[in-house]
Amino acid sequence: MSLDEQGIGNFLLENGDSYSHEQEQVIQRIMNFIQKNINRQHAILTIKGDAGTGKSVVLFEAFLQLQAFALNSSKSDLFRTENRLLVNHAEMLKIYRKLSETSAILKKKYFMKPTPFINQMDKLDQICDVVFIDEAHLLLTESDNYNKFHQENQLIEIIKHAKIVILIFDSHQVLKFKSQWYDEDLNHILSQYTHETMMLKKQYRIQDKYQDVTSWINTLTMNRMIVPHVQTDTFDFRIYNSAAKLYEAIQRRNTSNGLSRMLATADYSYTVGKGKWYVSTADFKLPWDQLNVGTEPWALRPETIHEVGSIYTIQGFDLNYAGVIIGPGITYDKNNQKIIVKSDRYQDKAAFRVTKGHCFNEKDKQRIMLNALNVLLKRGRKGLYIYAHDQALREAFNNIKIDKAV
Repeated sequence: MSLDEQGIGNFLLENGDSYSHEQEQVIQRIMNFIQKNINRQHAILTIKGDAGTGKSVVLFEAFLQLQAFALNSSKSDLFRTENRLLVNHAEMLKIYRKLSETSAILKKKYFMKPTPFINQMDKLDQICDVVFIDEAHLLLTESDNYNKFHQENQLIEIIKHAKIVILIFDSHQVLKFKSQWYDEDLNHILSQYTHETMMLKKQYRIQDKYQDVTSWINTLTMNRMIVPHVQTDTFDFRIYNSAAKLYEAIQRRNTSNGLSRMLATADYSYTVGKGKWYVSTADFKLPWDQLNVGTEPWALRPETIHEVGSIYTIQGFDLNYAGVIIGPGITYDKNNQKIIVKSDRYQDKAAFRVTKGHCFNEKDKQRIMLNALNVLLKRGRKGLYIYAHDQALREAFNNIKIDKAV
C-alpha cells in the first residue's frame, strides 16, 4: 500500500510507480547526507517546500530506504541503526502506522509523536541514529502540560537525542501559537550544528499545468489580494454562491472519483470532545469532523462525506476534490480591494492560547488564520470548489474570470 493510496504524500503520478527527477534528487541527497554524517553528532538536513510539493513522499521513501539498509546491509555503516519517524499530527501518525502493517521492514514502533519520543529517550538516556520529522512546523516551541511536554522547544530536545535529524519545514503551515515558527527561528537553531537545506519547488498535488490556481491561492493567503483571472487546464476550479450546491457537487465527485470532502476554516463554533457542533450557512448545515475516532484517518472513513473537515483532520493529506467553506473571519474590503482578517471571529481558541512569558499580537493571529486557509485550499488534486460566507468576498470571487485552456 502506497502513501498515495492513503491520501497522503502530496502527489499521485500517472504511472503510480516513479518519482520526478526533482524528487529522486532529494531522496538521494537525503541518503548521501545520512551516509556522510552517520558517525557525527549532530547533523541536520532541512527540506522546505510549499504545500503539495511532495515533502512527505520523499521523506517516507528515504526512511524506507534507510530501514532497508538498517535491516539487510551488514557491510554498511547504516546496518542496525536505530531510526524513527516523528510527526506531531494524530491523523498522519495513523497513516504511517497503517503503512507499516504492509511492509516487511517497517514496524509501528518506528513511528511516534515527538513528546513520547523525547520522554522515552530521556528516561532511557539514549540517542537514536537518524530521526525523521514530518511537518516540523508543528513542533512545540513552548512547554505544554496537556501534551506532557515540559521542556521549551521540541526540535532542540529531538536534536539532543539524534545523531542526524532530517526534517520537513514550511513556515506557512504554522497553525498555533504554541508551535509558532518563523524561518529565522529555525535558522537560529540550525546555525549551531552541521546543517544543509534544500527546496522542493514543483507542485505535485494541484494538477494544473499552468500553476495559476496555486499562484491564486498564494496571492490570496499571503498578499491578501484576489487575482481577477485564472487559467486552468485539467484542474477543476469553481466558485459557488451556495454552500448547499457546493456540497451536492462534492458528493457527486466523491461517488465518481472518491476522496472528496467538505472543509472549512475554524470560524464556526465548536468545543473539542464536547457534543456535536455544526458548520452552518444560509442553506447548509453539517457537523464538524469527529477527532480521534478509530485507527482510520478522517478522510478515509466513508461516513465523513457527511462531515466538515478541519485543519486538524486534513493537514498533510491529499483529496481528489476539496470543497472549502471560507468562514466569516475572512472578509473583503471593496474600496481597497483587499482581504480583511477578523481574528475575533476565529473559533479555534487553542490556536491563540498564550502561556506565561509569551506575547503575540493581532498580526500573529491573522498569520495563523491565513496559514490555515492556505492549508485548506491546497488539499485538492483534481479540483477546488469554494464558498465564501462573507457576502462582499463572495461577490469579489464571482468577478473572477476562470478560463479553461484548450
